[in-house]
Amino acid sequence: MATAKYVSQQVLQRAGMIAWTTALGAITAEASAERSELSIDAAREGLDEAVDLGLLEKHSVLVGYSDIYTPTNAGRRLARKHAAAGSYAYPQGLRVARVTIKDARHTIACVSVVAALERRYRGHRVIGERELHRDESEQKRRLASVEVRRYNQKRSHYPDAVIWPPGVPGEPEPPPVGVEVELTLKSKEELTAICRGLAHGVQIGQIEAALYYAEKRKLEERLLDTIDELKVGEMIIVNPLSEIVGPLPGFELSPWRDEEDHQHQ
Repeated sequence: MATAKYVSQQVLQRAGMIAWTTALGAITAEASAERSELSIDAAREGLDEAVDLGLLEKHSVLVGYSDIYTPTNAGRRLARKHAAAGSYAYPQGLRVARVTIKDARHTIACVSVVAALERRYRGHRVIGERELHRDESEQKRRLASVEVRRYNQKRSHYPDAVIWPPGVPGEPEPPPVGVEVELTLKSKEELTAICRGLAHGVQIGQIEAALYYAEKRKLEERLLDTIDELKVGEMIIVNPLSEIVGPLPGFELSPWRDEEDHQHQ
């Protein structure tokens, strides 16, 4: 009978981190620190060690912003190999992620939001857009995406993250919450179409609600105006990005409203 080889806790933790990175496509030191409850410096040191070992690749895409880390083939092999011993699920069926200048800011913000949501909603399943695309493709049905109509055309809109509440045995699976990370000022027409689609998703029980995190006050105001015009304030909730994540290099995070209210008292 073969004897199981001992695997150190450090290797298992590193493999679990790479599995999580594979699921999201990329991570940052800030996101890793949030998820692992470490300092950002300690998280960065751990990521850079994985780079030195050939398990991660480091991308310095935007000046003044966080570095982005993606798994290498060796890193993915390590994560697959130790999934059972590490008590984590390796995300199968995902394409290799590509880091681009165009998407870098959004990637940096989204991975920090996912990490913070995981800590805030322990016991829930929190996934990013990549896994949602895969799951809907495999099941051939909508799980959290919504239909958006604009100019007599239909398209699918995928939230940036999804929060799946734990189910109750013997009862129907509860609908998820769709999470949007808003960093750019969309046109009124486009934003109206998306919010209308999200609200319809809530109305038909496809999602429980939509939760927006907006980087700047101007984005919050545009969202709130649109939601007010559509009268869907109970379905779509807007918060500043600073309510869920800490400071992120390069981002202009507006103060959390509760903090402002306290300062004015």
